[in-house]
Amino acid sequence: MGKKKGLALSGGGSRAVAHLGALKAFKEAGIQFDMYSGTSAGSMVAVLAANEVDPETILEEIKSLSIFHLVNFSYSLSGLSSLKKIEKLLKKLLNCEQFEDLKYPVRIVATNLNTGKVRVFKKGNIIDAVIASSSIPILFPPKKIDGRYFVDGGILMNLPVEPLVEECDYVAAINITPVVEKNKDDYDKLGAIGFRTFELSVMANVRNSRSECDLFIEPGDLSNYGIFSFNKMDKMFEIGYEEGKKYTEKVLEMERADAKS
Repeated sequence: MGKKKGLALSGGGSRAVAHLGALKAFKEAGIQFDMYSGTSAGSMVAVLAANEVDPETILEEIKSLSIFHLVNFSYSLSGLSSLKKIEKLLKKLLNCEQFEDLKYPVRIVATNLNTGKVRVFKKGNIIDAVIASSSIPILFPPKKIDGRYFVDGGILMNLPVEPLVEECDYVAAINITPVVEKNKDDYDKLGAIGFRTFELSVMANVRNSRSECDLFIEPGDLSNYGIFSFNKMDKMFEIGYEEGKKYTEKVLEMERADAKS
């Protein structure tokens, strides 16, 4: 039996379409991962990849919805918007509801507000776990599961390598939140300060996870795009595709070495 390969997909909002581009490159090279993990927007891509939904099909479905369709702006006390449209999109593209029914196993990371710890979902309802993992604080309300409240997994683990290290022999990871210095001078605005603080937390924990993976992929050009750059999805998909092609040979080399051993 060959080495078990896992692929970790980070969060990053609209930049998650770069994950789809990389998956297209891997698919063209004949590379199939045995397990996936995902955080936030990466969790949605992870579950769809685990059920072998075509990357370009996912892209087209997402493009058919604008940002105002992807999220419902509802101004509730617990969050400014909801993720109902994302739920509908997942229901349309997935042909199952439970983790156990996916073609390949998936680990989804969320942050437990009650305990302040990471929760790794691997069984139960898929969409509930993805919504929990994707609920950016303030912007989206927490997701209640089993009496606990969950928010974006990126707060504590934006690059979910650790859940795969425990179960896989070889772990590749794609980070779509490259560390960048911002020279803005508008940090006297509460919203800008809050979002930058969240962003810095995400960047910091990615550094910790990076050392645990065997292959780290980070499309640097994505730093030019924000988490709501839905009007630039084709470009980000292409960035992910070109970056993925650079690394397919390394994965194939590992597979060939494994076959010889």
